[in-house]
Amino acid sequence: MELSYLRGKDIDRQRWDAAVATDTTCLPYGCSWWLEAATNGRWDGIILDDYRVVLPLPRRRSLGRFTQVQRADFTQQGGPFGRLLPGDTECMLSGIPKSVLRFSLPLREQLNLASPPAGRKAFSRNNLVLPLTTTMADVRAGYSRSIRRQLKSDGGGKLSPASIESVIAQYRLTAGPKAGLKEKHYRSIHRIASACLSHGAGYCYRYDDPEHGLLAAGFFPVYRGRIINLFAASTEAGYQQGGMPRLLDAILDRHFDDAQLLDFEGSDNPGIAAFFKSFGAESRPYLFVE
Repeated sequence: MELSYLRGKDIDRQRWDAAVATDTTCLPYGCSWWLEAATNGRWDGIILDDYRVVLPLPRRRSLGRFTQVQRADFTQQGGPFGRLLPGDTECMLSGIPKSVLRFSLPLREQLNLASPPAGRKAFSRNNLVLPLTTTMADVRAGYSRSIRRQLKSDGGGKLSPASIESVIAQYRLTAGPKAGLKEKHYRSIHRIASACLSHGAGYCYRYDDPEHGLLAAGFFPVYRGRIINLFAASTEAGYQQGGMPRLLDAILDRHFDDAQLLDFEGSDNPGIAAFFKSFGAESRPYLFVE
């Protein structure tokens, strides 16, 4: 195996993205344009066998020649990406340069790690996904009674495009304070959304009800058939009127023919996980190494 560590400026972006495009997870998180936006240009990479497999290394802080590698903002899974073979992940983790003082990074789903490298530990994080391989009617039949009841009471709501600015504004009002987001996080999601939209890899939607107005809005990256529920929030009226179930169901209905999977992007929080499971979602965990 040929292993190399490259600074971001030295990475061949075209070959890097080609490796990510072969990955079976269909996650956008490894794309160079995503990494540029999520890290504000502060990322390096480990490359295996001439760009067969790549592992992004988001840089948080630098102290001289030393640096810290940590999860990039709004980037649930961090790789490696490409045509993986047994032993590749262990090989790449062992190739982290000694200049990395601290390493804390989520890997990706569908990984079998024999054992973490010496001095590191690995644990599992929960993610929930909804395969879209049958029909929309079958998917809806898998919804819980509570979700079906909320959708049945819909009084002629409408899904329509939204701007990322309006989505962020709504998130600030309701979900943001609960999530503890800071101004830097809103700048990050704006960069990520702008990058996705410019690459045709995402959309922003709002869901309005004739009686109550705006119920929910969100930004949803989409890459190779995988829709990600990354950044969405309900209004106060939406909490009472089932705004989020209506928004998600309407997006699935509109994009079902082009989608393979709805990724709920979490969660280890039991309450949030229960809500996602009420759509019929199944667990697909990923590894975290530090």
